[in-house]
Amino acid sequence: MGVLSLLRTGKGPMDGWLARAYDRGVQTAFRDIFDTLAADLLDQLRSARRMLDAGCGPGQFTILAAESLLDAEVWGIDLAPTMIDLARQHASASPAAARLHFEVADVATLPFPDAHFDAVLSSGSIKHWPDPVTGLREIHRVLASGGRAFVIEMNRLAPAAAVAAQRARLHHWLFRLIYPRVFTKAMAPDEARAVFAASPFGAPTGERRLLDGCLWLFEACKDTRRTDRRPHRSPWKRCVLAPHDPTWGMRLASPRRWGIASRQPTHQPTK
Repeated sequence: MGVLSLLRTGKGPMDGWLARAYDRGVQTAFRDIFDTLAADLLDQLRSARRMLDAGCGPGQFTILAAESLLDAEVWGIDLAPTMIDLARQHASASPAAARLHFEVADVATLPFPDAHFDAVLSSGSIKHWPDPVTGLREIHRVLASGGRAFVIEMNRLAPAAAVAAQRARLHHWLFRLIYPRVFTKAMAPDEARAVFAASPFGAPTGERRLLDGCLWLFEACKDTRRTDRRPHRSPWKRCVLAPHDPTWGMRLASPRRWGIASRQPTHQPTK
């Protein structure tokens, strides 16, 4: 996807030269604060044995997680092949290389079995998903019972001064140019809450602001007591959709419709 299309829609992967520019100009620029941003989050994940980074980009955060969680196998997925190539290159120099796994995949159709991960992270990716609710549904599916999801994204309502301060950190002219516009394609916290509420997670269990409000972080937990929110067909739907049929009530009440044999009562009513 070209940079103009990405700026216009805010959706889809960053691939090719744009991915390489992002790796040099954005990920490198913020690498020195990754430890500060992630310290509290990773401390909550010390018991994780399998973790997924959904929309991992060039993998710096994924690698940091693997190096911090010494007993965890860590996977990163991204829709852009160039991002995955960059992530594998970075991982090859990491002491956690043997526990890092990267592959091209779509968050809407994750290539993992149900209940496979203890934790799922996603940083700066959800704004690019064509259907965020579907992505969260897939994350919910691959989480084990009691597993936790952490989603970090740019705040569309971030204070202008905070945006300007972070923009000054960027090393690449293109991203310094487009940085304020990227925020207009991001998600406001209220929008994110609505997306979570429409997913199997329901309302987030925790939230906070990062970098003076430039980012929001939402936490959600997989509660197996919640019912699946996907739409389902109901035998009552036909009654609502076809009121013009004068026989619909009789057919709905018919014992044959429900597989019940017609029979006489076994006792006489008391007079």
